[in-house]
Amino acid sequence: MTATHPDRPEPIRLADYRPSAWRIDRVELEFDLGLASTEVHSRLRLRPEPDQPLTELRLDGEDLELLDIRIDGQPLAGDRYRHDDTGLTLFGLDRGCLLETRVRIRPERNTRLEGLYASRGLLISQCEPEGFRRITFFLDRPDVMPTWQTQ
Repeated sequence: MTATHPDRPEPIRLADYRPSAWRIDRVELEFDLGLASTEVHSRLRLRPEPDQPLTELRLDGEDLELLDIRIDGQPLAGDRYRHDDTGLTLFGLDRGCLLETRVRIRPERNTRLEGLYASRGLLISQCEPEGFRRITFFLDRPDVMPTWQTQ
């Protein structure tokens, strides 16, 4: 948010661009849709980018209620991640893995018209330019181009 306009996000400048240290090769999403409440089960096939130094993994995510988090099918201990208002940070990853999250979103309460929202009894999605982070945790940037499967 900018100092003079707290409701406007900071601009993203090309000069500040840094490649991600992590690659998402595949995304699998399952939706249990509802106007009041929708659950999204996400499976992200991750691997470190070989040309980048290994870092913690920061995924964008806004207005997401985290219900479950797993690495390679095992529940992730609370000291291995941090969930805040703008996303999810994973610590101690040092190899490729399958990250699974289950989140709850509230389409009827979504008045920003980004992500998944309800309008006149319909569910509508708007993911560009940064709306996907309001559906599930993700590296929500244009240079991340995995293969997708949705149900």
